[in-house]
Amino acid sequence: MLTPEDGAFITLAVEGLAAPLHAGLDQGYTNAHRHYDEHEMTGQGYTKGRTDLTRDHARKHLEKATDLGGWELANSKSGRILLRNQMLTVRVLHAAPFDLVPAPGRNKARISYYSNPAVDLFGVQSSNLLAVWLSPSEEGGQISVRIVRPIGDWKPGRPAKFDLDFELPRDTETFGGWEFVPDDNGIMLPFEFDEDQREEGESSGA
Repeated sequence: MLTPEDGAFITLAVEGLAAPLHAGLDQGYTNAHRHYDEHEMTGQGYTKGRTDLTRDHARKHLEKATDLGGWELANSKSGRILLRNQMLTVRVLHAAPFDLVPAPGRNKARISYYSNPAVDLFGVQSSNLLAVWLSPSEEGGQISVRIVRPIGDWKPGRPAKFDLDFELPRDTETFGGWEFVPDDNGIMLPFEFDEDQREEGESSGA
């Protein structure tokens, strides 16, 4: 189980990433949906394309950003978004259709990424994190991003395995005064998350 100190370390590390990541996803979402709407490409058959184009615009925004809070964008032939800060990594994914945190699937590299090393062996400094973004739940709403530290493999539709889970605030001021409360399910932060939202996941273009 992570300690409050472990949770504080991860939170401090992702604090500088909050603003540019939200800005990139916001801009990407707006650009992607404007493009599909202008060309009258609507309906479920275009959902994956909208998600993929959102990600591509977000990646371009992060490439051009001058300050990522100590993070840097890793090279990726697939176009997916992977960020690094020393030994920490963050993989940006879209929420799954029926699970807020996408399952790793059958890809061995992805399963390995999800299986974080035990904290007592390597320390929380080498964590592999997920930044799971959700589309706005209503017109005029905002994209939300959830930071998760996965600790194993699970099948789609089954409970996700993680020991840290919190919604990433949009501004650094919100980070002040957080209290970490560890329990049997890991460290939770004092921010509510709407678990009724369901979106397509990595298999649909994260």
